[in-house]
Amino acid sequence: QERERMDHWFYSISPQEKERRKEEVKRLFLLADKNGDGKLTTGEWRQVLEQSGVSTTEEQVDTFFAAMDRDFDGRLTLEEFMGEETPVEKLFKLMDKNGDGFVTKKEFQTICKKLSKEQVRIAFAQFDTSGDNRLDYREFCILIRNKEKENNV
Repeated sequence: QERERMDHWFYSISPQEKERRKEEVKRLFLLADKNGDGKLTTGEWRQVLEQSGVSTTEEQVDTFFAAMDRDFDGRLTLEEFMGEETPVEKLFKLMDKNGDGFVTKKEFQTICKKLSKEQVRIAFAQFDTSGDNRLDYREFCILIRNKEKENNV
C-alpha cells in the first residue's frame, strides 16, 4: 500500500515534474544518508522525516523499508528508494541467462571468468542454502553482500 501511494505520487505527473520530483527525492536521500555510504538506515530516514515535520511511526518506516529493500540488507540504496532497478538486480538478470530466476554454476562462471571452478563450487556450497546447485535471488544477494564486506575490510 505504501509503495502504491509512492508510485502514484511519482508516476501520475508530467515528465518535467517527474524529473523535478526525482531530483528532490535524491536531495532528500543524500541529506538523510548521514554516513555517506550510499544506503539509508531506518534511523536515518526517520530522522529526516521528523526534521521535515512528517509524523510517522517506526512501524510505518519499517514497513516501507521491507517493501523497498530488494537486496535484503535492511538498508535502502537510492535505486531501491526510487523503485528503480539496482546494480545487484541488473547483475542477477545478466547472469540468469535463461531467465528462470536462478543462477547456475555454469551461468555464474560465464560472467565471473576469473574464478576457478573450485572457487565457484566453494561459493555455491556456502551460499546455496537450499542445496539445489543454483542461487535464487535472495541467496545471490547474500553472496554479493558478503563479497562487498570482504572487499571493505
